[in-house]
Formats: sequence, C-alpha cells, structure tokens
Amino acid sequence: MMIGTSHMFPLPDFQGQFIVSRGDCPTAASATRHCLETLCVDVFEPLNRVEVLDASGRSIGLFLGTVIDTDAEEILTSSIRLDDSLDQINDIDQWVEEQIYRLAGSFVFVLDTTSAQRIYLDANGSNSLVYDPQTKTAAATTALLLDPAAYRQRFDNELYRGLTVDEDGWFPAGLTAHTGIRRLMCNHYLDMETMQTVRHWPAGKIEEAKNLSEPVALIVDKVERTIRAIQRTGLGTMALTAGNETRLLLGCCRSFAGDIDFVTVKAPGAELDVTRSRELARRFDLKHRLLEYVEADANGARAWQLRVGHCITGSNMTMHPSVEPLNGRIFIGGLGGEIGRGFLWLNSEQGIAIDAPGIVSRLKLPQHPLLLKEVQRWLEPLRHYDSLFLLDLAYMELRMSCWAFSQSYAAPRIVEVNPLVSRDIYMAMLSVTPSLRRNNGLIVQGIQQTWPELLSLPINRYGDWRDRARIARNAMASPNRAIRKIRQLTSVKLGRMLARRAE
Repeated sequence: MMIGTSHMFPLPDFQGQFIVSRGDCPTAASATRHCLETLCVDVFEPLNRVEVLDASGRSIGLFLGTVIDTDAEEILTSSIRLDDSLDQINDIDQWVEEQIYRLAGSFVFVLDTTSAQRIYLDANGSNSLVYDPQTKTAAATTALLLDPAAYRQRFDNELYRGLTVDEDGWFPAGLTAHTGIRRLMCNHYLDMETMQTVRHWPAGKIEEAKNLSEPVALIVDKVERTIRAIQRTGLGTMALTAGNETRLLLGCCRSFAGDIDFVTVKAPGAELDVTRSRELARRFDLKHRLLEYVEADANGARAWQLRVGHCITGSNMTMHPSVEPLNGRIFIGGLGGEIGRGFLWLNSEQGIAIDAPGIVSRLKLPQHPLLLKEVQRWLEPLRHYDSLFLLDLAYMELRMSCWAFSQSYAAPRIVEVNPLVSRDIYMAMLSVTPSLRRNNGLIVQGIQQTWPELLSLPINRYGDWRDRARIARNAMASPNRAIRKIRQLTSVKLGRMLARRAE
C-alpha cells in the first residue's frame, strides 16, 4: 500500500483526541489548551478531562478519558483529590499504583510536577498514545504529530507490507506505520523530559491465590461497580455476543440486567453472535436490539485509517458505520477477559521455551527482521518471569495495547469502556493458577457464582451440527487465516519439543 494524496483526504476532525507538548506551538485549531506546570495539553471535544489534585490541593496533572471511581460507583467529571501530597512521596511508581490504578475506565494520565513529567496509560492502554521523540510531543494519533506532507513522507511502506497490515496484521512492540513515531505500550510510562519509555509494572512476582473464590469475587465486584457507574449516566449500552466475556459481564450485572440496553451487530460472519444474543435476550428478558450491518464507503474507510494512524485495517474499518446508532453513548465491551484464560498459551505448559520468533508466531505475524528485533528488546528484561506469565504480558502489551487499542479514537462519538480492563482485575486473574485458568475455568466460575443459568446456552458454539459447518465455512472463506493458525500451532509444538529436550 502506498500513501499518496488520495489516501490523505478527507482529514479527520480529531474529535476526542489530544496533544501533549511543551507549549512551543500555538493551540491546535478547535482544541482547548490546558496548561499544567510544565506541559500543555490540547484537548478536542468531546474528550473528558479531569483535573488531578494532591492532598494539599495542588494541581499535579490531568486525566483524559473516562475515569471511574468504583468505590463511589461514579464517573469522574471535573476533578479528583488524591490522598497524599506529592511532595511527601518517595516512590512515585508505588504512589501511582495506589492512587491512579485503583481507578477503572479508559484513560490517559498526564503527571506534571517539577520532579516528574510523565504520561501513563490505564491498565491495558485502552486510550492509546503515540509520540515523536524528535519533537518531544505525544498525541492520541499520528495525524496530530505530523503535517500531511510528513505523514506521507514518513509512512513506512516496506514495514506496512512486511507485517501484512492490509490483511490481518498490525504494528506490535511500540512500532507504528511511520518512521520515528512510536506507540506507548501499557505498563510503561513515557518520560516527557527524556522521551524514553520506562516499565513500571509488574513490580515483582504476583502472589498465587490460595483458592478461586477470592479473585472471582473481586472480579465480579469490580465489574458490577464499573457497570453501575456507567448505568447511572443513562447512556450505557452493552455488547451481547456468544463469547466468554460478554456472558461474564452479563452475569456480573444480574441484579439490574433488565435495565441495560444490549446490542449485537448483524455483521457478516456473526451469525452465531446474532443467534445466541437473541436466545439470551428471550430467555432472560433482556432489552436487546440488533444493529444492521452498514459498510463504509471509500472516504469513510480512509478517514478511519487516519484515526488509527494506518496501523490496522480489518473488519472494523469497513463496518464502523454499523455502530453509528451508538453515537453519544457509552459502549460497554468485554475486552480484557482474555488475560484470565491464557489466550496466548495455546495448551503450552509452564517451562516452555519463549523466544522472539515464537512470540511472533503466536501473534500470527510474519517473521519480519525489525519486528523480531523489537520483540527481542521487549523480551530481554522479562526473562526472569515464568513462561506462561510472559505470554500473558505479551498478549496484554504486544497485542491488546497495540492491536485492539490502536483503534481507540476510530469512533470519536462513542465512548468505549471495557470493565475487565483494570489493574485489580488483572492482578486477580494472574493470581489464579494456570490449571484453573485453562479451558475458560476462571470465566466459567465467575458466571457460576453470579448467574449460573446463563451457562445453559453454550459459549462460542451452537452446541449441534452447525458448529462443524461453521468451522468448514470459515476456513473456506479465509484460507490465509487458517494457514496462519496452522503456523502458530506448529511453532507452539516446536517450543514444547525444545523445552523437553532442554530438560
């Protein structure tokens, strides 16, 4: 794919985006500038912002996005006063963990004091951030960092083709489609003074839970409180599919499920989701509506690509007009639950050999030299962790943070919150032993504890002859995807074999 003039227009309007800088440039057109101690944040409506004050009342930063206090079951709208004075804090990382990551939602946190100018993401980077070390600026998307000419000139056609982005590829490990522009991965902060990224989580080994009941109870409670906070606005709409996570979310809000607006998109290939969501709605008396599939025209697809920095394509690029009926609402999604079921494990055992080529294969991406180099750089400081935990981090940081959430600003008039994206919830999931997380054990246990009747309908399958027909139909419709899956599984088998030889 070549980026020429025809691919640059219409330019996006930057709704719901932001730029963080030193204030050297004029305020971006149609944006509102917020001047912090040393940094300036230009914000485009309708992005929510919340001033952050320490215990002394001093302004120390800004939240951008949707910030939810699960204790109070409310979405923050103007300011939050934290418990400690920052001048008295010896360990900023620990303070951030205690004060910032107790909150849920989808946000970016800009910390700005004389001693620290940093940008943090939420627990999985569900509001994404890219940055240009050369100009010392950071923004929601690349189109805010580069003028149209530079956007074209710095587009890396070779890497774009090499990672098969026109098919199902994307840019992991901090890479983007533009030379010199980097993406901040979750669990790292961006130091705006040095323009270096620093890992701040995990700080050490996560203690194993003694039983399943405590982590499941925490997950259920956090999810319920998050959804209640959204419901109180009167703007909440929840996804309903045949999958694991939406079934768990439904279970967590059993006591008020009848008040929730549920939706399913009638997209090509989503026949199982449509069938199962209808069955769930009928059986459990849910308010449910189907959204008709609407395909984007050429201009709509180009505008969508600019909003994601040309870092991904796929079905969302073509089907995004289908969700326009949700404009002005808060969409409640199920992303994040994959951490609780070891999505990248692929039947691997603890102790399996983990290397950069193996991770790239698990991600179903080509063995591109630059990608291998970046994944190796990501992996090196993490080698002391257990292999399955490494795979959990890889999924969280290399895929979710760079694939799912590179699309953060693609639908600017819809606020998206994934209640399972939460530091407390991730810690709870990761504390559960692998044997209990396999085969969706953690997800199923959560449903059994909240609304066991929901399991009377199978998850992610029809439960009859239609499953075999669906597998065959999908393989015929997307042979390249089937080939990538075979390569992925072959790589995993090879890793197991090498681990056994090493023993």
